[in-house]
Amino acid sequence: MLKSDDIDLHGKFYDDIENVLDNHFYRNEPPFKIISGNSSRMKNKVIKYLESNDHKYMSGNLYNLGYIQVL
Repeated sequence: MLKSDDIDLHGKFYDDIENVLDNHFYRNEPPFKIISGNSSRMKNKVIKYLESNDHKYMSGNLYNLGYIQVL
């Protein structure tokens, strides 16, 4: 496994998110952040992916809701 790096989804297409995350998980080991921005649609796609693949996560923090921390 390579060093874990955060992934920024800005500019990615909604339909590509599953493949983008598959590739990132293949090359990186948690913990890392998935930077989703404030798009609720993007966050929902990421959370659906994480839950369907049994990954533990938590959503942002009080000051920055634009990312999801994969544990």
